[in-house]
Amino acid sequence: MKGRKMGSLFVVLGWALVASFSLQAQQAPSDMIFVNGKIVTVDDSSFNSNLGTIAQAMHVKDGKILHVGTNNQIRPMAGSDTKIVDLKGRTMLPGFILTHEHPWDWSPVSPPIIQKVLTDDIVVTRALTGSPDENLKAFPGVLSEAVSKAKPGQWIYIVFTLGRNYEYSLGGNGGYGRNGLDPAVFNVLDGERITTEQLDAAAPNNFVLLRDVFVSTVMNQKAIDAGIEAFPDPCTNSLVPNPNNETECANSPARMPMRWMAEDVMLKDHYSQLVEIQRLGLEWWAGYGMTAYASNAYSPSNLKVYKDLDGRGQMPIRNMWTWNWHPEMFKDPFLLTSVATRTGEGSDYLWYGGATIAVGRGCTQAKPLASSKLVQNSAMQVEQRISSCAYAPGSVPARLLYDYVQAGGRFVNLHTIGDGDIDNIMNVIVRASKDAGMTDEEIRAKRHGFDHTTMWPRPDQIPMMKQYNFLASGDGYEVVQASPAVFDIFGERVAGWIVPKRRLVEGGIYNTIEVDRALPTTDLSIFSGGISPIITRKSWDGKVYASGQRVDRETALKIASTWGAYYVLRENELGSLEPGKWADFMVLDRDYLTIPEDDIANIRVLMTMVGGKVVHLVPSMAREIGLQSAGAMVQLGPAAQW
Repeated sequence: MKGRKMGSLFVVLGWALVASFSLQAQQAPSDMIFVNGKIVTVDDSSFNSNLGTIAQAMHVKDGKILHVGTNNQIRPMAGSDTKIVDLKGRTMLPGFILTHEHPWDWSPVSPPIIQKVLTDDIVVTRALTGSPDENLKAFPGVLSEAVSKAKPGQWIYIVFTLGRNYEYSLGGNGGYGRNGLDPAVFNVLDGERITTEQLDAAAPNNFVLLRDVFVSTVMNQKAIDAGIEAFPDPCTNSLVPNPNNETECANSPARMPMRWMAEDVMLKDHYSQLVEIQRLGLEWWAGYGMTAYASNAYSPSNLKVYKDLDGRGQMPIRNMWTWNWHPEMFKDPFLLTSVATRTGEGSDYLWYGGATIAVGRGCTQAKPLASSKLVQNSAMQVEQRISSCAYAPGSVPARLLYDYVQAGGRFVNLHTIGDGDIDNIMNVIVRASKDAGMTDEEIRAKRHGFDHTTMWPRPDQIPMMKQYNFLASGDGYEVVQASPAVFDIFGERVAGWIVPKRRLVEGGIYNTIEVDRALPTTDLSIFSGGISPIITRKSWDGKVYASGQRVDRETALKIASTWGAYYVLRENELGSLEPGKWADFMVLDRDYLTIPEDDIANIRVLMTMVGGKVVHLVPSMAREIGLQSAGAMVQLGPAAQW
C-alpha cells in the first residue's frame, strides 16, 4: 500500500511539473516590440486582393497590439522592461481562424499526445501506422501484446492512423473521395474486417476501443455496454439497439461513438488526463498558426474541459463553440429561448456562437454521368447519397430549424454536403425570420453560416446568400481529396462546386477556411492542407480541377484570417494586426507573399502568440530571441528539430 501511495504521489508531482513547464513556456514579457519584420496586417478586409498595411515593427503590451509602423516609429517606444525581438526580415501574419475544426476529436487520436499522457497503468494505448493492409496484418499482434500488458478491467485503446498525407482515409466528407478511385484504400474499421466477436474472444477481461483518426470505431461488448450505460438515450447513442422512434433519432445530429467513447466513457475516471490531452492538442494546432477556431461542442465533457482550462487561464487558443446536442430538447421553450439568445456570450477564449440542428446530407440537383466509373460500380449507393435531404420540407430538422430561427437563434457550423440542403435551409431561415418580423438587415446581422462548401454553392445560390449575408466555411482539403471522384461522377461543371472560393469572393460572400482533418497525425499543415489547395486547385492525383475557382494568395490569407474573425463574431478583436486588437499572430520561416505558389505548402510556423503569450516557439528561434521554446509540437512532435 505504501508503494502504491508513493507511486501516486510521483504521478501527481509529474503532472504538476508538466503543467508548470507549460505555463512557464507560455509566458512572455508583457511589453514587447518586434522590429525588422515584414508584418502583413491584413487591415483591409474588403473583397479584393489588397491586404492593407505592411509594416516593419509592432508594439505589443498586456496581450494587445498598441502600435504598428516603421522601425523608427516603434523602436523609441521601448521602455526599460520592453523585450525587443529582431525578426530579421521574417514574415509575420495574423493568426489563422479556422471555422470548422475538431481539436476535441483529434487530440485523443494523436499518437504522441496520447502516448505521453495515457501511460500503460492508466490506459493501454497503442497506435498503428501504414496502409490498411499493413494495419490488418499487424493488428492481431498489437492487440495480443496490449492484452498481455493490461490488468483485468482495464481499457485497451488502439488508434489506426490514415497515412502521413491522409491518403488512406475514406475520402471526402461526402464519401466521393479518393477511395472511390483507389482500391488500395479501404476502411479497416468497417465492422467486418475486425468484429466485436473477435475482440471479445481476444480480450474477455478488458474494455477494447479501436478508433481511426476520422469517424470509425469498433469495440468489444464490454466497451459497448459501458457506452450504453453512460448514454442510454437511443437518440443520443447509436449503440443503443432498437430505438423507439427511428425517424426522429435518424434526424438527430451525428452521435457516432467516436464523438464521446474515448472522452466521456473511457476517460470518465481520468479527468486530469483528459484535460491534459485536450490542452496539448490545442497547443499543437497553434503550431500550425491557428489562434482561433469554430467548432460544435461534440460531447458533454467538451464544454467542461474547455471551461476549466479557460478558468485557469490555460486555453492555448480561442474557440467559438456551437450547440450540438439533441435538438429535440428544443421542444422545451425555455431551453430553446436560452440557446437562441446567448450568441456571443463567453470569455475572450471561449464563447458561444450559435447552434446546428442536424447534419446535412449529400443531396444535389446535379445528375450523375452515365459514363462515370463510380456510378457504374455503385449506382444504387450514389443515387441514395444524392437524393435524400435532411432538411426536406416537412422533415423534423426543418421544423426544428424553423422554431430555432424564429426564436432568434443563429444557425451556424453546419456540416453539409451537396447543394440541395442549402436550398432547403436558406428557405427555412428566411421564412422563419420573416414570420418573426425580422427585416432583411436583421437577418443579415445574424450571420447564419454553413460549412464545408463541398458541392455547393451553385452559381444561382449566390444572390440569396448575398442578400441575407449567409456565410460559407470551406474545407480546403476537399479540393485535394474529393475533386477527382466528383469530376468522375458529375463532370467538370459540378467539380467547380467543390469549395468554389472565387465564386464566393466575386459574389461578396464572407467565406472562411477549414481543413477538418486530424492534422497532428499527419505531415500536413494548414498551409498544405487548407491554404495551398484553394490557391492551386491541385488534387491528390496531381491534376488541377476547376481552375476557375482558384484565388490568389492574398485573398486566401483574408479567407484564413480577417473573414474568419467575422464568422466567429470577433472581427473587432481578432483577424488582423491593428492597434487595439489581441496580439494573435505567427512568424514564418519564409515569405508567404513572394515564394513560388507551390512552396506555400512547405511553410513552417516558427512562432505563434495568442493574446501576447507564446504558445508555440521552435528551438532555433527561441535561442535567437532569448525565450524558452514552447508548445506541444515542439515538446512531442517534429518542431523539436526546427
